[in-house]
Amino acid sequence: MPELTILNHYRLNDTAAHFTAAIAALAARVQRCGEPGVLSYRFFVSGVDPVARAVIDYATPQAWIGHHERSMLWPEMQALHRVATLDEVTFLGPLTDDIQAWLAKSSLTAKVHSGFTLAAGFART
Repeated sequence: MPELTILNHYRLNDTAAHFTAAIAALAARVQRCGEPGVLSYRFFVSGVDPVARAVIDYATPQAWIGHHERSMLWPEMQALHRVATLDEVTFLGPLTDDIQAWLAKSSLTAKVHSGFTLAAGFART
């Protein structure tokens, strides 16, 4: 089971089709040569409202840092940033001191929600 799950809320700056194209390219790059601790990388876009969501599972909090260290300068990530703005990030699992330090150095303007620990559940593989 992942140690950290992230829920991202995006506001679209362009069409749903452009978001879909940008995130498809980024997801393919993450799968091909991204941080191996990214266990799942799933994005959803509304067909009605200009919003999108992501659910990303990380093996460890360190994998979250590794993913962002590796991918933030990729052209695929830059394309995502052009078509969508990250409004909110919810950490389901530990928001570690290392992640907080990374966030403090970043240009992130999204609202961050944290303090959630796993209460119960299971994962089938």
